[in-house]
Amino acid sequence: MTELRVALLLAFAAVAAGQTRDIPYLPTNNKHKLDIYLPEGKKHFPVLFFVHGGAWRLGDRSKYRAIGEHFAAQGIGVVIPSYRLAPVYRHPAQIEDVAAAFAWTVKNIKQYGGDTSRLYIAGHSAGGHLVSLLALDEKYLKAQQLSRRNIAGVVSISGVYKISKLEWNFGTAEEERQDASPIAHVSRGAPPFLIMYCQRDIITLASQAKALNQALLEAKVKSELLLLPGKNHRNEVYAIADGNDRGEQAILEFVR
Repeated sequence: MTELRVALLLAFAAVAAGQTRDIPYLPTNNKHKLDIYLPEGKKHFPVLFFVHGGAWRLGDRSKYRAIGEHFAAQGIGVVIPSYRLAPVYRHPAQIEDVAAAFAWTVKNIKQYGGDTSRLYIAGHSAGGHLVSLLALDEKYLKAQQLSRRNIAGVVSISGVYKISKLEWNFGTAEEERQDASPIAHVSRGAPPFLIMYCQRDIITLASQAKALNQALLEAKVKSELLLLPGKNHRNEVYAIADGNDRGEQAILEFVR
C-alpha cells in the first residue's frame, strides 16, 4: 500500500470519527493549523473555539485532544488552533494568529455543521489572555473583516488580563503593554464572559480575574466569576475534559 493511500485512509477515518486535523488557516507557517472535533450525527451545533496556554512560548493544539473529544461528545463542536510562539515571534503575532484562526472558523465551520451564531471563544492561561484580548480589542477582529458580534461569548480560564512586565514578548514601552492588556479595552457592548480561576493558581491571577470581572460589570457587560476549588493552574484545564467537573458544567451551561 502506498504512503499516499495510507494517508488518505487515515484522513477518511479521522473524518468518520468526527475529527479533522491539521487544517491550515493560513499558508505561511507550520503553526498556522487547526484541528476540528465534531459531534457525531448533529447539525447546527454550538462551537467552542479553544486556544491553548503555555506562557505565549510553549504548547500546541495536539496536547488538547481530550478537550476536543469531550465536548464533541456533549454535542458541541470544538476548534483548536496552534499559533506562532514567542520569543521568536513576539506580540502581536500570537493574537494576530488567533484572530486569523477565528476568522477561518467563522467562514468555514458551517460546512462542518456548526452554527455561526453560536461561536464561543475559550482559552487557558496565555490562551485566556488571547481570547479576552480578541473579544475586547476589536482591532484584531476588524483586520479580519469581523466584529465582536461574531463572538457569542468568552470563556477565560486563569487568563492574564493586565500585562505589567513580560518585556520579552510585549515590549519595554508601557503603552505597548497597556495596549496588550485586555482589561484596558473593556467597553460596553462586549460579548458575555465566563471567567474562571483556581484555588492554587499562579500568584496575581485570582486578583486579575476579579478585576476583569468587576470592570466588565461596571461596563454593563454580562460576566460570571467562578472559583475552581482544589485545582491548580495546570490540572484545572485537564479536569474539564474528565467530566463531572465544576468548570466543565459551567462551560456547558454557558455554551448551551
